[in-house]
Amino acid sequence: MSERVVLAYSGDPDSSAAIRWFAERTRAEVVAITVDLGQGGEDLAAVRRRALDCGAVEAVVTDARDEFAEQYCLPALQANALPPVPALSRPMIAKHLVAAADQFGANAVAHGCAGEHGHLEADVRALAPRLGVVSPGRGHHDVGGKAHCAIERNIWGRSAETVPTQDVWGTPDAEELTITFDRGVPVAIDGETVTVLQAIRELNLRAGVHGVGTAASYQAPGAITLITAHRELEAATLEPDLARFKSTVGHRWSELVEDGLWFSPFKDALDAFVADSQQQVSGEVRIALHEGRAIVRERPWRAPDLPTWYDSSERELGQFCGQA
Repeated sequence: MSERVVLAYSGDPDSSAAIRWFAERTRAEVVAITVDLGQGGEDLAAVRRRALDCGAVEAVVTDARDEFAEQYCLPALQANALPPVPALSRPMIAKHLVAAADQFGANAVAHGCAGEHGHLEADVRALAPRLGVVSPGRGHHDVGGKAHCAIERNIWGRSAETVPTQDVWGTPDAEELTITFDRGVPVAIDGETVTVLQAIRELNLRAGVHGVGTAASYQAPGAITLITAHRELEAATLEPDLARFKSTVGHRWSELVEDGLWFSPFKDALDAFVADSQQQVSGEVRIALHEGRAIVRERPWRAPDLPTWYDSSERELGQFCGQA
């Protein structure tokens, strides 16, 4: 039986060339794995056909949008963290590559992006030390001659070479919406029940129209809106000492994810702390969206002798974008 390698396949020229690279250089059979994380773009059935046309012996497309939203985006939200787009998706892709390697009897996994090789290798080795990790373009940028990663967007956000100006978005009238959380999980928008995936998608659309969540080369309107509302709700519901310490956790959590340590014991410990801290984080937050800003208008107030709602019109989402 020939050697087999499982390749993270996006359908772009670099990952397609990677299939041919394996055929020409190693004679290994390639199983192409495409994980749908809400990246959009080309129809994934067409992506699968292209992988087979390029020489893959098998091509699998997996709809992992709900899994990604609930097991990766939600922990980031509850940590109030916004790691780079590829950093949050990479451990999810590694998990599916390892599962496919077991299913198809492969002894190695591969990624078409040379720059991500080290971090992907760390994720794979944490899950399956027996597997090798191969990068077709390692040491040569990548197989297409450019130094970029094929996976630069997902449901949580996207990296962009250029940022649209406000003129591109236009200036729609201000819009207000109410987000309901139950123990740190967004469960409704304007009273309508939503899953985590539905909450992100709806806010990507509604906040994106107003240019919310754009900083430098990063666009994440849904993520930024949810994180801002969640932070305000934590300020109203967590015990003061817990809230102060919790505010320091997000930055370190994001660093671990960016460094390829999603499966590390330290991150596991931070996850446990964050999850425990969310037991009291329930309530509604009203947000205004306008001209690139998402502003918290109302949220529950901690002190029982003060009004039920607190007007926070001067606290704007844009200040968080600057930390991305």
